[in-house]
Amino acid sequence: MKQLAIFSLFCGLFALVACDKELKEHPISPQVQQEMAAREKASDPTRSISGTIEFEESIASKIPENGTLFLIARPEGVTGGPPMAARKHSLIQFPFEFKIGQENVMMEGNSFEGKIKITARWDLDGQPKASPDDVEGSVIVPAGSTEVKIVLDHVIEVEKASAEAKTVTGTIRIDPALADQMPQGASLFLIARSEGVQRGMPLAVKKLAGITFPYAFSLGQADVMLPGAVFDGPVTIFARLDKDGDAAPAPGDIDGKITTNAGDQNAEIVLNRLIGG
Repeated sequence: MKQLAIFSLFCGLFALVACDKELKEHPISPQVQQEMAAREKASDPTRSISGTIEFEESIASKIPENGTLFLIARPEGVTGGPPMAARKHSLIQFPFEFKIGQENVMMEGNSFEGKIKITARWDLDGQPKASPDDVEGSVIVPAGSTEVKIVLDHVIEVEKASAEAKTVTGTIRIDPALADQMPQGASLFLIARSEGVQRGMPLAVKKLAGITFPYAFSLGQADVMLPGAVFDGPVTIFARLDKDGDAAPAPGDIDGKITTNAGDQNAEIVLNRLIGG
């Protein structure tokens, strides 16, 4: 028995050494390391906010039971552009226990930290855009907060809903020097980003086909990509004539851009750059 125990111990030590050697010879790939770090970051309790949401008592009986709950997180003081994080819930009952955090961030590289404004909205039509008679409430707390209470106490009025629905309208033209290089059957992509934002999900997108130039365009709140995003403030609008209809630019596409303010009714975009040309 003693010999068997010694043999088993020897085998265990050999396996441990072999495993250590294999790890050194085959280190974890950078991609796997990034995924592991992202999972660890998402599970960090200091990078989330949790608590309960309920209606203000005086209006609770007047609110329709059928609706969608949107949770929108933004850094304190930020009012426009894509939110830091967002969640959407349906078929729920109040009071509702919520949690929003790092795993819900909308753009890669953003960190759920610092003082954050959480806005909860009981939305009657299920659309990201706020509409009259939706009910909302908000609170500003630091990331890591628990037992946070959000009271839905503000009924959205027509004025606010209209103020959020800003649209840029204008004309898109093609540079005469590139007119003979227009791809046949091309699609026109309109992509808006908050001024200065280079990466991540666009603020708003529209895809059009079968158009002729000059083309009268519009882009606004109805075209936003993310729940809770508000089409407001300075925006850069990219227009691209895409020969294969794919969202990614490719050689032979023609594009142009303009930076303006939401609500501009006389924007003009000139398609003046041949990609890969």
